[in-house]
Amino acid sequence: MKSGQKKLDAKVRMQRIGKLLGRIVFYVVCLCLAYQLLYPVLYMISMSIREPSDMNDPSIIWVAKHFTMENFADAIKSMNYWNAFRVSLTLCLVCGVLDVFSCAIAGYGFARFDFWGKKALFVLVIFTMVVPTQTLVLPLYMRWRYADFGGVVGLFNEQGFVNLIGTLWPLIIPAALAMGVRSGLYIFIYRQFFINLPVALEDAAYIDGAGPYRTFFSIMLPNIKNAIITVFLFSFVWNWGEYYLSKQFLGSTDRSIMVALSAIRRDLSSLSSLAGTQIGSNPEKVATRVMAGCLLTAAPMLIMFIFTQRFLADSIEHIGIK
Repeated sequence: MKSGQKKLDAKVRMQRIGKLLGRIVFYVVCLCLAYQLLYPVLYMISMSIREPSDMNDPSIIWVAKHFTMENFADAIKSMNYWNAFRVSLTLCLVCGVLDVFSCAIAGYGFARFDFWGKKALFVLVIFTMVVPTQTLVLPLYMRWRYADFGGVVGLFNEQGFVNLIGTLWPLIIPAALAMGVRSGLYIFIYRQFFINLPVALEDAAYIDGAGPYRTFFSIMLPNIKNAIITVFLFSFVWNWGEYYLSKQFLGSTDRSIMVALSAIRRDLSSLSSLAGTQIGSNPEKVATRVMAGCLLTAAPMLIMFIFTQRFLADSIEHIGIK
């Protein structure tokens, strides 16, 4: 009996040790992954708050010897940060709301209605997710440079077209028509949600006298709140980080925040020449200012993620794809 009890105790002890070692390995792996994910943010913070003289000091790795906030002030001036922030925020909010509703209508059509060429059209929608934007920029530019809207503009304009380059419309109009940035993905997400909803909900609404539009807005949309949150957040983040289309279609005055960030080196040189300083010709000063600009650009998205990560995680769990 005693030998059997000892064997049992030893087995239990080994199981506890195994669980403890498993937890240690799990937490070590999680810490390593967290470090890899947080490293760019920590690096930006460390670089943006140090003096340029600390850049070439081999004894400084993370914590600077001389702290300064001047880098942020120079970055804000060179980027015209608050104007770029306003442009990007307006663009993200408007396109986000339009993507939510336009892509929901398209996704509902693919999920519930049968029509000729439905499968082929949905394949084209998925195909838009892999087509590089650079291959479409020339026809898109010509479309918005000489926008005629099917000849309607010619009824009110002698030229027969209107130039929309330099405005937000080349990015807003496609979002309203479910053809904006990453709209193919949003349509797919909505389709997955609508397919998982029971058809009995719509049948009950039709019996009560509701038409397709009332059924969609009153019955279907309230049941896919997770999809709405997911699409809005995705649209907001992708429009915030969109550089190529913003560079081509927006004007030099109303630049998006990504376009302003890309031009920070040139703008720093211009400001330094006007102010009589040597920022533009000093690589250390330019590097610290650029890192400050990167942190200012990423900060709104990081703050938004902190407050919305719970909703985003819950939403992705219900998408139906992994």
